[in-house]
This record gives sequence, C-alpha cells and structure tokens, in this order.
Amino acid sequence: MRNIELKSYALIFLISFIFLFFCNNSFAQNLYKYPKKTITKEDCDNILNDMNYPNPAYESEEATPVKIDLLIEKIFGIEGKKMEFEAFFSLWLDWNEPRLAETLKKFNLFNDKGKRTYLCSYNPLELWGQANRLFYPTIEFYNKKTKTNVNLGGDADWVDIYSDGNVGTRLRDSAFFAANFDFSRFPFDDQVLQFELWSEWPSTLVELVPDPIAMPVYKETLYTDDGSSIQVPGWKIKEVDYYNYDYVDNDKLPYQGFYLDIFIERQSSYYLFKIILPIIFILAISWSVFWVRGSQLEAKVNVTIVCLLSLIAYNFIIDDELPKLSYLTFLDCFILISYFYTGIATILCVYSFLRKLRSGRDLSVVDRYAQFMGPISYFAILFILLIYFYNLDAAKGLFLGSKFLS
Repeated sequence: MRNIELKSYALIFLISFIFLFFCNNSFAQNLYKYPKKTITKEDCDNILNDMNYPNPAYESEEATPVKIDLLIEKIFGIEGKKMEFEAFFSLWLDWNEPRLAETLKKFNLFNDKGKRTYLCSYNPLELWGQANRLFYPTIEFYNKKTKTNVNLGGDADWVDIYSDGNVGTRLRDSAFFAANFDFSRFPFDDQVLQFELWSEWPSTLVELVPDPIAMPVYKETLYTDDGSSIQVPGWKIKEVDYYNYDYVDNDKLPYQGFYLDIFIERQSSYYLFKIILPIIFILAISWSVFWVRGSQLEAKVNVTIVCLLSLIAYNFIIDDELPKLSYLTFLDCFILISYFYTGIATILCVYSFLRKLRSGRDLSVVDRYAQFMGPISYFAILFILLIYFYNLDAAKGLFLGSKFLS
C-alpha cells in the first residue's frame, strides 16, 4: 500500500515538472539549442553582409506567419482622468525567413533537423538602420502613446537568427497606453485594458499568430516572469483574453491586428465606506430635523445647510478621479439625488414653520409625513438607479454585501 502511495506521489511530481517546464513563458522563446562549434564574429558579419532582402517575399503565395508572445509583467497605475494606463511588458516576435536560409546554406550553417540552433544576435540598427538588410514585419502598438521610430530598428532590443532561417526579436519596455474607459457604472465599474498590435503590411504578406505555447498558458494563469499574478493597484483582474481582428482598409487591402485584453474590476470598498455610506449618514442627519419642534426654524435650517455643504465637499473628491464626462455616472446620480433631498429638507422646514404659525401646532403634518416618506422615497429611487445601472442582480448584491465589499 505504501509503495502505491509513493508511486502516486512520484507520478504527480513528474506531471507537475513537465507542466511547469513546457508551460513556462520563457520556454516559448527558448525552443533552440546552442551550436556545438563556436560561431565567430566573422561568421555573423558574413551573414550580415550577405543579407539583402529588405522587403517581404512578394513572390510567395502565402503570408509570412509572425508568432507573437506578449507578456504584461506589471501595470503601474490607471489614470481615469487622462484615459490611459501604464504597463511594463515583454514582446517577442518570431518568424521564418526562407531567404535567410539560403544565406545560411552558403556558409554551411543551415540546419532544420530537430531543435533549431542559435547562431547570432544583432543590434537592430545593424539590420534596419541606414539600409534595410532584413525584412521587418513592422509590428507595433497601435494604442501606445509614444511614437515608435521604425527607421531606427522599430520595437526591438535585439535580433536573433537561428539555423533554420528563423528570426526572433525581443522588446522589454514600459509605456503609456490610451484606453477607452466607460465610467457610467463608477464606482462599481468593470474596465478593459487593451493592447493593440498591428502590422503595417497587409495580411496577404504578414499574418499575426499568437504563440501556441506561451499565450494559452498566460491566458489561463495570468502569471508574470516571477510566477505571480499581475497586480493592478485598486483593481482586481478577472480574466485575460487575446484574439485577432481583420478589416479591409481604404486601400482595399486586408489588414490584421492582434489584441490582448485584460478585464479588470474596480475594488469599490473605498467608495462604499468613505463616500456612499457617509453621504447616506449626512442625509439622515439632515432629515432628522423633522423630529425637532417646528418653532426652532433657525436650528433646523442650520443643520440642513451644513449637510448640504458637506455633500458639496464630497463632489470635489470625485472630480479628482474622473475626466469631464458628457454623461452621468452612478455616483453622480447618487450625489445629485442626495443634493436634492437635502435641499428639499430645507424647503420643507420653512414650509412647516409657516404652517405652524397658521395652525399654532408645534409639529405640523408636513413633519409627520416627511419623517417616513422622505427616507422611503430616497431609497426607492436609489434602488431604481441600481437596477438601471447594474441590473437587479447587482442591486441585490450591493444590499447583501456579496458583490461590492471586495
């Protein structure tokens, strides 16, 4: 029995090791071996000098597949007011260049049997500087807010070539990316952080292919290079997805893009406990004046005015979080309704005082109705807002504390 348990543990360990080895993100770019003999600088220079294919292989009947491995390592922050976010990423591109294979055959360095062999690394300026020596698929981030200088090597730190004619580039960098946020459900909103990669060449010449090893694992595990999940301050990551997008441009040629989407959910505890609940508490104080004797008009009005000023102060806090939007968010509607009810409390206090002067009673019928109708109508309108912005399930979740207390 004990031997069976030991064999079971050994089998589990073996499966775990194989999974980690093959699903490690770096493995996707390290499917190669080093040469048995030294590749000299002279060999690499000879290959470089023999390169003379700056353009795609127009005579090829099929597009050149370019494997894309995009790893988002860190997201430093999301600027809602600027509609942008900052991310640290690694981007690997890998494609096969048949004309490079012919050059390698000339120098007896070509080998396409088994695992490919690493040969040389080049500075991008050597290949795409003054004169283009090697075809570059010109793949760049479409929504990056800083311009890519394609003439000085494009988006690459270095370029590797392999014995089978494959070319690999890597870029490790941080940048600001433009975003199209929808704040209508703020502060209980979900957003998408999108990374858009496009080639300047039509898809008849360059085909964008998600790396078949690294990208599925990244989608499932959300891991970074150190094995931990991506952290977004103030947000919770829900899922990661990637896909290709095709369209026909005005030049009547088809183009293809690669999209990586990170779906995030705002951690709303701050807004719930420090803004929404305090505002409800302030509103409750303003409506407590209807339990005060009607003759004390000055005291009642002072309370409602102070509460109204407090609500205005909260509005400035929200202005620092969001841009000037053309539509109202949920929190905007919530604050506006709170303004309205606080103002109504002031008006009803004055009206109640006038009725008291006419009737001689210390507690008018206005006070008695306001004590109950005010809170009931306020929460009824709030519930309708929740249904409108989030649907009924989300509204129930807020009151039960099951959705937004994260």
